[in-house]
Amino acid sequence: MKTRVISGIVIGIVLAAVLIPGGYVLSAALLIVSLIAFFELTRALGVHKDGQKINMLEACGYASILVHYIQMMLVKDYRYYIFSIMFAFFLIMVCYVISFPKYSASQAIFCFFCFIYAPVNMSFVYLLRIRHLGVYFAWVPFIAWVCDTCAYFAGRAFGKHKMAPVLSPKKTIEGAIGGILGSVIVGGIIGYILYVNETHSPSTVWGLMIICFAGSIISQIGDLLASGIKRDHNIKDYGTLIPGHGGIMDRFDSVIFVIPCIYFLAAVMLPVLG
Repeated sequence: MKTRVISGIVIGIVLAAVLIPGGYVLSAALLIVSLIAFFELTRALGVHKDGQKINMLEACGYASILVHYIQMMLVKDYRYYIFSIMFAFFLIMVCYVISFPKYSASQAIFCFFCFIYAPVNMSFVYLLRIRHLGVYFAWVPFIAWVCDTCAYFAGRAFGKHKMAPVLSPKKTIEGAIGGILGSVIVGGIIGYILYVNETHSPSTVWGLMIICFAGSIISQIGDLLASGIKRDHNIKDYGTLIPGHGGIMDRFDSVIFVIPCIYFLAAVMLPVLG
Protein backbone atom coordinates (compact mmCIF):
# COMPACT_ATOMS: atom_id res chain seq x y z
CA MET A 1 0.00 0.00 0.00
CA LYS A 2 2.83 2.41 0.86
CA THR A 3 4.45 1.86 -2.54
CA ARG A 4 1.10 2.38 -4.24
CA VAL A 5 0.48 5.66 -2.41
CA ILE A 6 3.98 6.98 -3.19
CA SER A 7 3.55 6.08 -6.86
CA GLY A 8 0.19 7.85 -6.86
CA ILE A 9 1.75 11.02 -5.46
CA VAL A 10 4.51 10.93 -8.08
CA ILE A 11 1.93 10.46 -10.84
CA GLY A 12 0.00 13.46 -9.52
CA ILE A 13 3.12 15.62 -9.57
CA VAL A 14 3.95 14.54 -13.12
CA LEU A 15 0.38 15.28 -14.22
CA ALA A 16 0.60 18.79 -12.79
CA ALA A 17 3.96 19.28 -14.52
CA VAL A 18 2.47 18.53 -17.95
CA LEU A 19 -1.16 19.68 -17.65
CA ILE A 20 -0.41 23.14 -16.28
CA PRO A 21 2.00 24.27 -19.05
CA GLY A 22 0.15 22.28 -21.74
CA GLY A 23 1.35 22.78 -25.30
CA TYR A 24 4.29 20.75 -26.54
CA VAL A 25 5.11 19.55 -23.01
CA LEU A 26 1.69 17.93 -22.69
CA SER A 27 1.63 16.55 -26.23
CA ALA A 28 5.09 15.00 -25.79
CA ALA A 29 4.03 13.40 -22.50
CA LEU A 30 0.84 12.05 -24.06
CA LEU A 31 2.81 10.66 -27.00
CA ILE A 32 5.22 8.82 -24.69
CA VAL A 33 2.42 7.41 -22.54
CA SER A 34 0.50 6.38 -25.67
CA LEU A 35 3.50 4.52 -27.08
CA ILE A 36 3.94 2.66 -23.78
CA ALA A 37 0.24 1.83 -23.56
CA PHE A 38 0.29 0.54 -27.15
CA PHE A 39 3.35 -1.53 -26.27
CA GLU A 40 1.52 -3.10 -23.31
CA LEU A 41 -1.70 -3.74 -25.20
CA THR A 42 -0.06 -5.40 -28.19
CA ARG A 43 1.63 -7.85 -25.83
CA ALA A 44 -1.55 -8.52 -23.88
CA LEU A 45 -3.57 -9.15 -27.05
CA GLY A 46 -0.97 -11.29 -28.81
CA VAL A 47 -0.04 -8.88 -31.59
CA HIS A 48 3.51 -9.16 -30.29
CA LYS A 49 4.93 -12.52 -29.29
CA ASP A 50 7.22 -12.76 -26.28
CA GLY A 51 10.90 -13.08 -27.13
CA GLN A 52 10.47 -11.67 -30.63
CA LYS A 53 11.46 -8.34 -32.12
CA ILE A 54 8.90 -5.72 -33.05
CA ASN A 55 6.98 -7.01 -36.05
CA MET A 56 5.66 -5.09 -39.04
CA LEU A 57 2.13 -4.80 -37.67
CA GLU A 58 3.45 -3.15 -34.52
CA ALA A 59 5.70 -0.89 -36.58
CA CYS A 60 2.64 0.26 -38.53
CA GLY A 61 0.89 0.94 -35.24
CA TYR A 62 3.78 3.03 -33.90
CA ALA A 63 3.98 4.95 -37.18
CA SER A 64 0.24 5.64 -36.98
CA ILE A 65 0.60 6.99 -33.44
CA LEU A 66 3.29 9.42 -34.59
CA VAL A 67 1.16 10.57 -37.51
CA HIS A 68 -1.83 11.02 -35.22
CA TYR A 69 0.02 13.19 -32.72
CA ILE A 70 1.69 15.29 -35.41
CA GLN A 71 -1.63 16.09 -37.08
CA MET A 72 -3.21 16.70 -33.66
CA MET A 73 -0.67 19.42 -32.86
CA LEU A 74 -0.92 20.94 -36.34
CA VAL A 75 -4.70 20.87 -36.82
CA LYS A 76 -5.98 20.94 -33.21
CA ASP A 77 -9.48 19.75 -34.11
CA TYR A 78 -11.04 16.36 -33.35
CA ARG A 79 -12.85 16.36 -36.71
CA TYR A 80 -9.57 15.65 -38.44
CA TYR A 81 -8.99 12.60 -36.27
CA ILE A 82 -10.78 10.63 -38.96
CA PHE A 83 -7.64 11.03 -41.07
CA SER A 84 -5.47 9.44 -38.38
CA ILE A 85 -7.92 6.62 -37.84
CA MET A 86 -8.24 5.79 -41.54
CA PHE A 87 -4.49 6.13 -42.04
CA ALA A 88 -3.88 3.57 -39.27
CA PHE A 89 -6.59 1.26 -40.60
CA PHE A 90 -5.28 1.18 -44.15
CA LEU A 91 -1.62 0.99 -43.12
CA ILE A 92 -2.19 -1.96 -40.78
CA MET A 93 -4.49 -3.80 -43.20
CA VAL A 94 -2.14 -3.29 -46.14
CA CYS A 95 0.66 -4.72 -44.02
CA TYR A 96 -1.55 -7.71 -43.19
CA VAL A 97 -2.39 -8.33 -46.85
CA ILE A 98 1.14 -7.90 -48.18
CA SER A 99 2.66 -10.18 -45.55
CA PHE A 100 -0.13 -12.79 -45.60
CA PRO A 101 -0.18 -15.38 -44.04
CA LYS A 102 2.53 -14.21 -41.64
CA TYR A 103 -0.03 -12.50 -39.38
CA SER A 104 -3.55 -13.59 -38.53
CA ALA A 105 -6.58 -11.40 -39.13
CA SER A 106 -7.14 -11.18 -35.37
CA GLN A 107 -3.62 -9.79 -34.90
CA ALA A 108 -4.29 -7.06 -37.48
CA ILE A 109 -7.64 -6.19 -35.92
CA PHE A 110 -6.17 -6.17 -32.41
CA CYS A 111 -3.35 -3.90 -33.58
CA PHE A 112 -5.87 -1.38 -34.89
CA PHE A 113 -7.86 -1.69 -31.65
CA CYS A 114 -4.72 -0.97 -29.62
CA PHE A 115 -4.19 2.20 -31.64
CA ILE A 116 -7.73 3.44 -30.99
CA TYR A 117 -8.01 2.33 -27.38
CA ALA A 118 -5.06 4.16 -25.85
CA PRO A 119 -3.29 6.62 -28.23
CA VAL A 120 -6.40 8.13 -29.83
CA ASN A 121 -8.50 8.23 -26.66
CA MET A 122 -5.65 9.71 -24.64
CA SER A 123 -4.98 12.48 -27.16
CA PHE A 124 -8.32 14.10 -26.29
CA VAL A 125 -6.64 15.45 -23.14
CA TYR A 126 -4.66 17.75 -25.42
CA LEU A 127 -7.85 18.94 -27.11
CA LEU A 128 -9.41 19.65 -23.72
CA ARG A 129 -6.32 21.55 -22.62
CA ILE A 130 -6.22 23.91 -25.61
CA ARG A 131 -9.81 25.05 -25.13
CA HIS A 132 -10.83 28.07 -23.05
CA LEU A 133 -10.14 27.35 -19.35
CA GLY A 134 -8.55 24.09 -20.48
CA VAL A 135 -5.99 24.31 -17.67
CA TYR A 136 -8.91 23.42 -15.37
CA PHE A 137 -10.97 21.11 -17.54
CA ALA A 138 -8.01 18.95 -18.61
CA TRP A 139 -8.12 17.56 -15.05
CA VAL A 140 -11.76 16.44 -15.27
CA PRO A 141 -11.11 13.03 -16.93
CA PHE A 142 -9.09 12.07 -13.88
CA ILE A 143 -12.36 12.07 -11.97
CA ALA A 144 -12.06 8.38 -12.82
CA TRP A 145 -9.50 8.05 -10.03
CA VAL A 146 -11.82 9.81 -7.59
CA CYS A 147 -14.49 7.32 -8.61
CA ASP A 148 -12.09 4.39 -8.10
CA THR A 149 -11.10 5.60 -4.63
CA CYS A 150 -14.65 6.31 -3.46
CA ALA A 151 -15.87 3.02 -4.90
CA TYR A 152 -13.12 1.16 -3.03
CA PHE A 153 -13.99 2.63 0.36
CA ALA A 154 -17.75 2.45 -0.19
CA GLY A 155 -17.41 -1.15 -1.30
CA ARG A 156 -15.42 -2.08 1.79
CA ALA A 157 -17.88 -0.35 4.09
CA PHE A 158 -21.21 -1.27 2.49
CA GLY A 159 -20.53 -3.72 -0.34
CA LYS A 160 -22.86 -6.74 -0.39
CA HIS A 161 -24.11 -7.18 -3.94
CA LYS A 162 -21.62 -8.18 -6.62
CA MET A 163 -21.67 -5.96 -9.69
CA ALA A 164 -19.76 -8.23 -12.11
CA PRO A 165 -18.99 -11.46 -10.21
CA VAL A 166 -17.25 -13.20 -13.11
CA LEU A 167 -15.40 -10.25 -14.59
CA SER A 168 -14.40 -8.47 -11.34
CA PRO A 169 -15.48 -10.37 -8.19
CA LYS A 170 -14.43 -7.63 -5.75
CA LYS A 171 -16.56 -4.87 -7.28
CA THR A 172 -19.97 -4.27 -5.74
CA ILE A 173 -23.05 -2.27 -6.66
CA GLU A 174 -22.73 -0.32 -3.42
CA GLY A 175 -19.14 0.52 -4.27
CA ALA A 176 -20.14 1.68 -7.74
CA ILE A 177 -22.80 3.97 -6.27
CA GLY A 178 -20.26 5.35 -3.79
CA GLY A 179 -17.88 6.07 -6.66
CA ILE A 180 -20.57 7.92 -8.57
CA LEU A 181 -21.62 10.00 -5.55
CA GLY A 182 -18.01 10.88 -4.73
CA SER A 183 -17.38 11.95 -8.32
CA VAL A 184 -20.49 14.14 -8.42
CA ILE A 185 -19.50 15.86 -5.16
CA VAL A 186 -15.98 16.56 -6.43
CA GLY A 187 -17.43 17.77 -9.74
CA GLY A 188 -19.66 20.17 -7.82
CA ILE A 189 -16.70 21.49 -5.85
CA ILE A 190 -14.65 22.06 -9.00
CA GLY A 191 -17.65 23.70 -10.66
CA TYR A 192 -18.20 26.02 -7.71
CA ILE A 193 -14.55 27.08 -7.69
CA LEU A 194 -14.77 27.89 -11.39
CA TYR A 195 -18.10 29.64 -10.91
CA VAL A 196 -16.65 31.95 -8.25
CA ASN A 197 -13.27 32.62 -9.85
CA GLU A 198 -13.77 32.33 -13.60
CA THR A 199 -17.15 31.81 -15.25
CA HIS A 200 -19.70 33.45 -12.89
CA SER A 201 -22.24 31.16 -14.51
CA PRO A 202 -24.29 28.75 -12.33
CA SER A 203 -24.46 26.33 -15.26
CA THR A 204 -20.78 25.58 -14.68
CA VAL A 205 -21.58 23.92 -11.35
CA TRP A 206 -24.47 21.83 -12.63
CA GLY A 207 -22.68 21.09 -15.87
CA LEU A 208 -19.63 19.68 -14.10
CA MET A 209 -21.76 17.64 -11.71
CA ILE A 210 -23.60 16.06 -14.64
CA ILE A 211 -20.38 15.51 -16.56
CA CYS A 212 -18.75 13.85 -13.56
CA PHE A 213 -21.87 11.73 -13.00
CA ALA A 214 -21.71 10.40 -16.55
CA GLY A 215 -17.91 10.19 -16.47
CA SER A 216 -17.91 8.10 -13.29
CA ILE A 217 -20.22 5.53 -14.87
CA ILE A 218 -18.22 5.41 -18.10
CA SER A 219 -14.92 5.14 -16.20
CA GLN A 220 -16.17 2.07 -14.34
CA ILE A 221 -17.06 0.45 -17.65
CA GLY A 222 -13.53 1.26 -18.85
CA ASP A 223 -12.09 -0.38 -15.76
CA LEU A 224 -14.15 -3.52 -16.40
CA LEU A 225 -13.12 -3.51 -20.06
CA ALA A 226 -9.43 -3.52 -19.15
CA SER A 227 -10.06 -6.27 -16.58
CA GLY A 228 -11.93 -8.32 -19.17
CA ILE A 229 -9.01 -8.15 -21.60
CA LYS A 230 -6.64 -9.33 -18.87
CA ARG A 231 -8.93 -12.21 -17.92
CA ASP A 232 -9.41 -13.25 -21.53
CA HIS A 233 -5.64 -13.48 -21.96
CA ASN A 234 -4.76 -14.79 -18.49
CA ILE A 235 -2.50 -11.95 -17.41
CA LYS A 236 -2.37 -10.25 -14.02
CA ASP A 237 -0.99 -6.86 -15.06
CA TYR A 238 -0.30 -5.10 -18.33
CA GLY A 239 3.20 -4.12 -17.21
CA THR A 240 5.50 -3.29 -14.32
CA LEU A 241 6.39 0.34 -15.06
CA ILE A 242 4.54 1.87 -12.08
CA PRO A 243 5.43 0.30 -8.69
CA GLY A 244 2.35 -0.85 -6.83
CA HIS A 245 0.08 -0.33 -9.83
CA GLY A 246 1.45 -2.32 -12.75
CA GLY A 247 1.68 -0.81 -16.19
CA ILE A 248 0.28 2.32 -17.82
CA MET A 249 -2.87 0.43 -18.77
CA ASP A 250 -3.34 -0.82 -15.21
CA ARG A 251 -3.26 2.72 -13.79
CA PHE A 252 -4.89 4.67 -16.63
CA ASP A 253 -7.44 2.12 -17.89
CA SER A 254 -10.56 3.91 -16.63
CA VAL A 255 -9.13 7.36 -17.45
CA ILE A 256 -8.28 6.40 -21.04
CA PHE A 257 -11.80 5.13 -21.66
CA VAL A 258 -13.54 8.24 -20.31
CA ILE A 259 -11.35 11.04 -21.80
CA PRO A 260 -13.16 11.47 -25.17
CA CYS A 261 -16.54 11.20 -23.42
CA ILE A 262 -15.58 14.06 -21.09
CA TYR A 263 -14.39 16.12 -24.05
CA PHE A 264 -17.67 15.83 -25.96
CA LEU A 265 -19.84 16.24 -22.87
CA ALA A 266 -17.94 19.38 -21.91
CA ALA A 267 -18.15 20.76 -25.44
CA VAL A 268 -21.94 20.28 -25.47
CA MET A 269 -22.83 21.17 -21.90
CA LEU A 270 -20.37 23.92 -21.04
CA PRO A 271 -20.46 26.64 -23.71
CA VAL A 272 -17.86 28.48 -21.63
CA LEU A 273 -15.35 26.03 -23.06
CA GLY A 274 -15.95 27.28 -26.58
